[in-house]
Amino acid sequence: MNYGFREEYRDLIEILNDPALFAGKLKVTAVQNEDLRRGNYDAVLLILTGYRSTFLFDLYDIFLREPDLATYNINLQTALDASGQKTILPASLQADKNFFRLDAAAATEQQDILTLLNYIYGFMSTREIGDKQEYARRIDELEHQLALGSWLFSLPSLAYFSTQFDAQSIDLYGVASQLSTIEKWRESKVK
Repeated sequence: MNYGFREEYRDLIEILNDPALFAGKLKVTAVQNEDLRRGNYDAVLLILTGYRSTFLFDLYDIFLREPDLATYNINLQTALDASGQKTILPASLQADKNFFRLDAAAATEQQDILTLLNYIYGFMSTREIGDKQEYARRIDELEHQLALGSWLFSLPSLAYFSTQFDAQSIDLYGVASQLSTIEKWRESKVK
C-alpha cells in the first residue's frame, strides 16, 4: 500500500476480510516490502495497470517481476537459438526473483515451468490477437495445473462488465476508480 493504489487496496482488504462474505476464512493484511522480498506470504494481491480487453496486458509484470515493490525490475533474459529466433532463458525464473518462487532450474516440475516460461514469452512476443488468445488459454491451463494462483484480468474491461455485472451497479465515471466501487457491483440477471 506504500507504492500506489492505497484506496483500492484498502477497499479490497476490507471486502476480503468481511466475515459476512467469507465466514472469517480469509485474513488479508497489508505487509511491508521486506516481507515480500523474503517470501512471507501465502498469496499476493497486486493491482496491474495497462490492461485492455484485446489481450494486451503485461504477463512479465505478473510472472517475471521481482518481489520488491520499491524497485520495479523485470527479470527477462533472452538469447538467440540455433535457428536465429529469440528465446527466453530459464535464468529468467529464479526462486527469489518472482512472486511465485518458481525456479526454472529446480528439479521438480522443471519441464512444466520451462513450458510456462515459453508460453509467457510467446504471449508477449506475438502481435496477433488470435495467438495471444491461444497463449493466454495455454498459460491459464498450465497455471491451474501448477496451482500458482488466479487472476481477474477482466476487472476493468467494459466487455466483462456488460456480460457479468449489472452495468447500473458500476461507477465508471467520477473521482473513484472502477475498482474502488467493487462492493456495489451486482451480478447481472440471467436472461
